[in-house]
Parts: sequence; C-alpha cells; structure tokens
Amino acid sequence: MRATTQWILGLVLAITGTGCGKQASAPTTVSSSATALVQPALTAWQQGDKAAATARFTETDWSRVPLFPSNSPLRLTEEEFIKLSVAERQSKSPEMMSQLDELKRLAGAVAQAGREAAAKGNATQARKYFVALRQCGTALDSSDRMRLVQLVGQGMKKAAEAELGKLGQ
Repeated sequence: MRATTQWILGLVLAITGTGCGKQASAPTTVSSSATALVQPALTAWQQGDKAAATARFTETDWSRVPLFPSNSPLRLTEEEFIKLSVAERQSKSPEMMSQLDELKRLAGAVAQAGREAAAKGNATQARKYFVALRQCGTALDSSDRMRLVQLVGQGMKKAAEAELGKLGQ
C-alpha cells in the first residue's frame, strides 16, 4: 500500500509542477475516438491551434460520456487500475501522465483565455471559459474515475470557482 501511495503522490507532484515555467516534453497524442469528449479540443491543442482548442473546450458538453477514448488509461476506474499488475500500472503510467499533462495545459489555456477576456471587460466571454473549466472539472471529479483524475478535476473546479468569484459569480 505504501508503494501505491508514493506512486500516486509522485504523479500528483508531477502534474502540479506543470505550468510553473518548466519546459514541457513533447506531447503524446491521445488515441482517437469519435465519441470521446476530450478528443476534439486535445487534437487541436496538440496541433498547436490554441484558439481552436480553447473554443472546442468551451463548446463541449462535459455532462456527456465517454470523456476519454476507449484505449486511454484515463478511462479506467480506480478499482480497474488497482487490479492491474504492477508491471501493467507501470507501463500505463507514462501515457497516463502525458495525457493528464496535456489536459492540464489545455485547461490552463482556457483559464488564461478567460482572464484575458475579463481584463478586456468581456465578462460574458470570461464566464463562458470559466464555466466550461468548472464543468470539465466536475466531469473529471467523478467517483468512477481514478483518484488522480479526480484530483485534476478538483483543481480545475477550484480554479474556475476562484475566477468566477472575481467576476461576481
């Protein structure tokens, strides 16, 4: 159990360290799936089209499923992940971290777009970004997700709520 706790702590630290001026590694493409909600926004993000990625993120209905492609390790529940052998968990960890890192960077860009809209006095547009961020966070912070994914979702919700609070929401 201690090794699992240390492993999860290491993943959380790696995720939360992203975006603090560190140079990002090359992105790993999330496997395609026509029905995975994150795919259109992440594909645009990975292709370097920040504007399209943030637009697709804000246009997504985060209450729908599936959130992730069927072959993504992020689609596993906590119970499914724990049932994997140590070797399987270790082999899935780099892909899982890469996918979470991409999603976190995209969410950061959405939050930044919202802050920029607010700074320009466009509270309606800013609210749109922050509400989408909160909705995505809520979708990630679900009991049928791995704890690590839930933590990322909680971070998104907290950031969105803070920004919405600044707008008077």
